[in-house]
Amino acid sequence: MRNLILCLCGILFTQLSFGQTAATLYKTGDSLYRIKDYKNAAIVYAAGIRVEGSAASINRYWAGSSRWALAGETDSTFKYLNIIIQSGKVNKSQARGIENDPDFVSVKNDTRWQPAITKMQKQAEKNGYPQEEFVYGRKDGTALTLVQIKPKVKPNGKAIIYVISGSWFSSYNGIEVSTAPAEQFLAKGYTVFAVIHGSQPRYAIPDAANDIKRAIRYIRYNAAKFAIDPDHIGITGTSAGGHLSLVVATADDKINPTAPDPVDRVSSRIQAVAVLFPPTDLLNWGGPGFNMANAKELLKASQTWGALDYKVWNDKVALYEEVTDTAARNKISKEFSPIYFVSPDDPPVFIIHGDADLTVPLQQSQSIIAKFKEAGVPNNFIIKKGGRHNGETMKLEWQQFVDWFDKYLK
Repeated sequence: MRNLILCLCGILFTQLSFGQTAATLYKTGDSLYRIKDYKNAAIVYAAGIRVEGSAASINRYWAGSSRWALAGETDSTFKYLNIIIQSGKVNKSQARGIENDPDFVSVKNDTRWQPAITKMQKQAEKNGYPQEEFVYGRKDGTALTLVQIKPKVKPNGKAIIYVISGSWFSSYNGIEVSTAPAEQFLAKGYTVFAVIHGSQPRYAIPDAANDIKRAIRYIRYNAAKFAIDPDHIGITGTSAGGHLSLVVATADDKINPTAPDPVDRVSSRIQAVAVLFPPTDLLNWGGPGFNMANAKELLKASQTWGALDYKVWNDKVALYEEVTDTAARNKISKEFSPIYFVSPDDPPVFIIHGDADLTVPLQQSQSIIAKFKEAGVPNNFIIKKGGRHNGETMKLEWQQFVDWFDKYLK
């Protein structure tokens, strides 16, 4: 009886797929996965992949194959894994993630598993882009690093800085994950610089923003070595990465011509910006008056308090001390809310934000775009219907970023 019910449900979900968007089907599949209805989760994911067609990402096939594995459908599992291998798109992070994914435990003793993983790893290695890591600065006895990712096609001499940040957390592992979204830039000949900043909870937003400025200066100072034009640098990022991109884009360019380090004597200006769902106003979150910066318990619950746990140096005791005064915290939060620093000389800005984003309110983008329009700054704004706090839900719109950089970095 159970098998009959599952079969009927499968037919029903297949019928329901007609007229539904891929995003809706994936969302349904994720819900079924959470309640451990793996067979129907796999069926609905398969329907979503059919609807999306060739635009379906490796991560969708990964999720689909893992659900087939959990459902005990080994042939379907390996069918999807083989599609991943043959796609020519899998990266090292994805290959490693699939190998270690506990959802595949039921098929790891299958004779097809290890050969498939080996092929996938070889394909991921082949798919990779030439990369080299550089130290762009040092602080507190540690190195700040970025990774130069070179295009396989003829370089166009222009650079895109990719801010590796989510919830103001930044790590080297994020670079491999971010290679896929950066591929649209690499395919057009852009050199991409994936920048890792001092990460929360150890470092707060002011530290991260200053790290990004330092990285821009380092790239510009070494433009000849990197074979890029120092006056054609764009910046991109998602969520916290988008926020930090806008912070540096709207900041006054303060150059110290007598700085001991020659890197600090050059500009941190960029020439174009394209970001996804960025925070822009920490003092008015979702609407006037809600001060996110001082919502400590809420920030703790979302694991982002470290980013707003501001500290200042106390010379007397040689310690960094927490800023607890509300007025002082508001002042710092305002200084790192780009909406308050929009000016006519800001670079062109492109923002995409979903109207179903439950993490960063759509209002954050709407408000700053209004300021850019008021200041006469070239801008483009797409509100993605049904778009959540996930680039996968606005993938087609995201691909317009490369056109934006082509236009304003020409």
